[in-house]
Amino acid sequence: MTVKVLPLFFILILPLRSSGQPAEYDFLHALIRIAPDPETGSVGGTVRYQFQNTGSPDSLYLDAHNMEFSSVELDGKPAAFSTTSSRLIVKAPHKAGKHELYIAYRATPRQGVYFLGWKDSLQGNEQIWTQGQGKGSSHWVPVVDQMEEKVEFDITVLFEPGYQVIANGLLIENSREGASNRWVFDMDRPMSSYLLAFAIGQFDALSLESGSGVPLKGYYPSGEIEKAPWTYRYTAELFDFLETEIGIPYPWGDYKQVPVRDFLYAGMENTGATFFSDQYLVDSIGFNDANYINVNAHELAHQWFGNMVTETSASEHWLHEGFATFYAYQAESYLLGADLICWKLYDTARALEDMDVSGKGESLLDPGAGSLTFYEKGAWALYLLREEVGKSDFKEGVKKFLLEHSYSNATVTDFLQIVENVSGKSLEAFYKTWLEARDFPMDLAMAYLRGSSEPVNRYLKLREARKEGLAVDAVAVESAWKEYASPQYRAHVLKTFRPVLTPAFLEGVCREGTLPVQKAFLESTETLEDWMIPMVEAWLDAPSYDLREASLFRLWVASPGSRKSYLDQVSKNGSLTQMRLRQLWWLLAVFTEGYGDRQMKQVYLNNLQRTTASSYSWEVRENAFSMLREVGALSEVNLRDLMQATEHHTWQFKRFARRLLEALMEERPDPKMWNGLSKDFPREEYPYLHDKIKAL
Repeated sequence: MTVKVLPLFFILILPLRSSGQPAEYDFLHALIRIAPDPETGSVGGTVRYQFQNTGSPDSLYLDAHNMEFSSVELDGKPAAFSTTSSRLIVKAPHKAGKHELYIAYRATPRQGVYFLGWKDSLQGNEQIWTQGQGKGSSHWVPVVDQMEEKVEFDITVLFEPGYQVIANGLLIENSREGASNRWVFDMDRPMSSYLLAFAIGQFDALSLESGSGVPLKGYYPSGEIEKAPWTYRYTAELFDFLETEIGIPYPWGDYKQVPVRDFLYAGMENTGATFFSDQYLVDSIGFNDANYINVNAHELAHQWFGNMVTETSASEHWLHEGFATFYAYQAESYLLGADLICWKLYDTARALEDMDVSGKGESLLDPGAGSLTFYEKGAWALYLLREEVGKSDFKEGVKKFLLEHSYSNATVTDFLQIVENVSGKSLEAFYKTWLEARDFPMDLAMAYLRGSSEPVNRYLKLREARKEGLAVDAVAVESAWKEYASPQYRAHVLKTFRPVLTPAFLEGVCREGTLPVQKAFLESTETLEDWMIPMVEAWLDAPSYDLREASLFRLWVASPGSRKSYLDQVSKNGSLTQMRLRQLWWLLAVFTEGYGDRQMKQVYLNNLQRTTASSYSWEVRENAFSMLREVGALSEVNLRDLMQATEHHTWQFKRFARRLLEALMEERPDPKMWNGLSKDFPREEYPYLHDKIKAL
């Protein structure tokens, strides 16, 4: 996630809080007490701050969006205050020393808190969760929404019985208060307000413990216990590795992980309580397609890099995302082997090179840079920095950096100065090449990979030979194939040199090959030939939902006479527990001649059409919209679901929905029809939709 620079307006009106100019007041501790109300989509609560007055400020400023205040007290007495739509301004005490500020409020969040499933017909899918990064916390509690303001936050949540509540800190009390359950969480270290979080839902938990005794809890939706061991596989090992590799004990009291529906990102490193997309909830088969290991390690690494030591501005974002990506790769390398990570690095280097070729290269110091830069170029920079100063000095430099800036803020310069002092080496050239420059230093990256991985080196030699016009025929490629058994190496060779490989060789390696090789074969095959069909038929039972899905579709197209048997096989082998496969199966069943009568086909189509509803995850809905659009089967209900999606809280899905709606309106510019469909969508909530209809 990219943190944006503070708008000039805020820079002008907020007290400076950089390390160079102390603030006139410093918030130290906060007792937050909230009662979320899913019926109204609001949060009622109180917060009691202790703060230190170090100067003579006229006012205290707190970020507070769309809030109403019933009480504001300073040191136990009513305080003069004013508000805007986004701020609470309190007349400050002039007396130096510690003071207490009490605020009672009700917030109606437009972002930062998301209420899901409370108004649909499904039972058990109700959730409430927060997303603070991007200045979201100030939409549900008055805070100083700046990374430089570090506060020790304790949270109490009141909510109806029957739900699990998770928040930052150790759970020290779970008791009854009137008709609600009271959950009390205690933090013992300060943190930035963007890392505040709570989640509510019907969850159970898998309890683990690190080697150092830190309690670890992996939550999962009630009733899905079979996914918990696969989702959280290696969690304790990752935790122990990172504590050892980083060299600093885990900086918080406990660690919780919560999968939530329709999350905005893959994961978010809330202090001691990572929230992540429930798309990573997997069983034993799904584990082979898109498991949680990398996201798990990445968000855990943030507990040090971002949470314990926090950047001062978006220009320093490398200190968060580059470090978290680097240490996640280190952890994966430890668990799964260095070869896998070398291939990941190769792929990201190629993607970064493509950015440069298109003229879109970005500096790591650019606050507006994208994820590929901050995450992947950032990780690459650390690999080459470690190469530059040596592993021992690199590790010692990281350790000193964390210790010197614990529970405070730091800059890129702070980090590099420490590494220079430890290693005795100037990092001026490194700074210019890896941090300041927009272009990705591909030559340096490839040299590193050549020295780190023999399979990558061999693959690069094959590519170079072809580029130089040398003969790279079947004999040469097949000979290179046999040199290394690495699945990633062979998958890359297959995709790159597929045209020169013979059918006999391909059949042999795919029948005996691994999932990466089999997936690479299908990705590089436009049309299934007769000799391929028996081989691909076997993949309908592969230990991979992705491979089963791709195989079913390709076989259905290539072999019309066997369509019924393919659908039967997939319906009986457990594949339909995975929603994407189930959606494809419904669609293919509708168009398979003789597979059920007309009534049954309508049932299949209705099943698919229902998955555009808001009760399903945005990934499932997007897949359904795409399928139904392709076959011209979008119903009026689907179109209304699409209208609703144009204001969805996840930017990816919102963008998809808007683009699809625009295309459909272009195909059928009928204002009367669109106005009729949009009657249940008020303009104030759906301005984009109504503007598009008005423009027809």
